[in-house]
Amino acid sequence: MAANKIINFIKDLVLNPYRGLSWVGTKLAYKMRWKKVPFLPIGIDIEPNNTCNFKCSHCQVTYWDKKPAYFDREIFSKLLAQIPSLMRVKLQGMGEPLLNKELIPMLQAGEARGLRMYFNTNGSINDPATSQQLAQLQRTHINYSLDGATAETFTQMRQGSRFDRIINNIRMLVGERNLGSKLAISAWTVVTQKNIHELSEIVRLAKQLGLDYITIQPHLSNWGKAEMLPRTDGIQVTNEPDIFATELATAKLVATEVGIELAINESNRFCRDKPCPWVWKSAYITATGDVVPCNVIADADIVKMGNVFERDFKDIWNDRAYQELRGRIASHDLPDHCKHCYVDPD
Repeated sequence: MAANKIINFIKDLVLNPYRGLSWVGTKLAYKMRWKKVPFLPIGIDIEPNNTCNFKCSHCQVTYWDKKPAYFDREIFSKLLAQIPSLMRVKLQGMGEPLLNKELIPMLQAGEARGLRMYFNTNGSINDPATSQQLAQLQRTHINYSLDGATAETFTQMRQGSRFDRIINNIRMLVGERNLGSKLAISAWTVVTQKNIHELSEIVRLAKQLGLDYITIQPHLSNWGKAEMLPRTDGIQVTNEPDIFATELATAKLVATEVGIELAINESNRFCRDKPCPWVWKSAYITATGDVVPCNVIADADIVKMGNVFERDFKDIWNDRAYQELRGRIASHDLPDHCKHCYVDPD
């Protein structure tokens, strides 16, 4: 899987030298900690909608009262035109993407531009017709949230879910994909004290469902909000390091036994010597067009850099707000909303 990603990435760079230059340029800007980045990002997260049909206790969407908002394919295409350097787009935000009826047309539009497309889903919505359409995609990667191996644990993690329906939906799409689609399908597991006891069985389930690989996320973000701390920090699996280490070691053995790749996501754990790269390399755009520094905050009420419906992205990318934030992160003068992602926030 990793080798295929590297090969595809190199092909993309060769076919589009401008994107390749932007890839090198943004990496250089991060390494040198430039306040002004003379290259646009090669990857970006776009929130197709800010609504969800689940009420997960560790998710900020459960507690906010934002007016529902949805991207459509016309707005999406206009935004892509603003950022010609893009190689990948994650159509993912603080909601369930398949609630947006335009999601598949947007995925198709991104693929038509030669982009690699990504989104996560809770698996509750893809009916047979949707699965057939998704299975025709060639440059898209879907992550299913797989947070339990039993209905009891799964519904405890994903309130409002129906475990049997979601498992059947995953099987259905994998079955469609096996007819010849190049669609990539994997599992993403948020590990907490509520489901750590089932980690090995979740790995087995991912293999049984025919998923390509599984990624586990052991660290919960508080979304840059102090009021979320009781809902996230209290169930962190890393609060019990010995238990986590034991269960993870067993899960790795199971992954080897059944033949599925197991990855660990540590993308939101930074330090003074390894600062967060988001402000140099990427951005998060909400369903209302607001530019937010990263998908860990994902809320313009916490920090907003501008709005792409009002100004071109390239003007926002190097405006004062971005330059000031890059300077603060480079000097480890972290804003409060960034500290939760750092092992040495002070």
